[in-house]
Amino acid sequence: MRYSCELIKDLLPLYYDGACSAPSRAAVEEHLAACPACRQTLAAMGEDPYSGQLQREREQVIAHYGDHLKKKAVLIGGCALLVPLLACLVVNIVTGHALDWFFIVLAAMAVFASLTAVPLLAVRKKGLWTLCGFTCSLLVLLLCCCLYAGGDWFWVAAVPVLFGLAAVFLPMVARQLPLRGAPARHRALLVMAVDTLLLYAVIAVCGAYSGAADYWRPALLITTVCALFAWLLFLAIRYLPASGLTRAGICTAAVAIFGSTIQDVIFWILYGERELTLLRADLWHWHTDALVNANTYLLILLVGGAVGAALIEAGLLRRRTPKKR
Repeated sequence: MRYSCELIKDLLPLYYDGACSAPSRAAVEEHLAACPACRQTLAAMGEDPYSGQLQREREQVIAHYGDHLKKKAVLIGGCALLVPLLACLVVNIVTGHALDWFFIVLAAMAVFASLTAVPLLAVRKKGLWTLCGFTCSLLVLLLCCCLYAGGDWFWVAAVPVLFGLAAVFLPMVARQLPLRGAPARHRALLVMAVDTLLLYAVIAVCGAYSGAADYWRPALLITTVCALFAWLLFLAIRYLPASGLTRAGICTAAVAIFGSTIQDVIFWILYGERELTLLRADLWHWHTDALVNANTYLLILLVGGAVGAALIEAGLLRRRTPKKR
């Protein structure tokens, strides 16, 4: 051994704390590889109760200091928000002799606080608490604006907002929910079900707000067609017993078919026109809008079908090819 045990034992505390230089660390590791006694001494350092206690105390001090900084930041932020809030309160009372638009300012401040203060104050699941706070405060802001304007549009604004937030953030929220059993294994299915219900809720509040008698039939039919297609894609991606390439190919081909025919389905529902635009396609002529539409749909169908077929074939080939061990 190039180094004596006495020298290495002097370096072991620094090595254990990660405070020695790179050459010293290399020397210690070289010696430890050949010296069982020094390895035992190093292992005893990890079992030292005083060392563990010091480590716990250090972590407690760091955590306490972090909490102190959080409280200080929240206090400073609260004071910064309180000044303009009080100013708006005074101005609203003086000019209007009542409180009306002040509540809009208060709700707007709550939206801002949900994005700044809540992540600092939340101990666990910061994203979940931030999203809940933002959603609730945003709905309160919409309600205050609706009441102040004397309108009746709150639900036609609130439900689409909930649908948009759910479509983007509900998958992340579902992953943090403490579910067990079948619900835990089918979180994606629950997300799709909630999104579908919210989609139909959007259609319902828009229909109630418009008051048009001829709204419901086409709106529900078109929504149902699109929702069924989304569900078919979801079930194929999530539950189809096939390889990823095969599922991707099936979904690509399905999207091509849907994209090239959905306009004809909508026209049939709205106007009773039973005509397939693809039948008018002529790739050698593009001089009218009708031909441009038909040719574009045909290209979508051909390209999407070709890509889908290639992916399905690649998936089937990979499945038939034996894996190398």
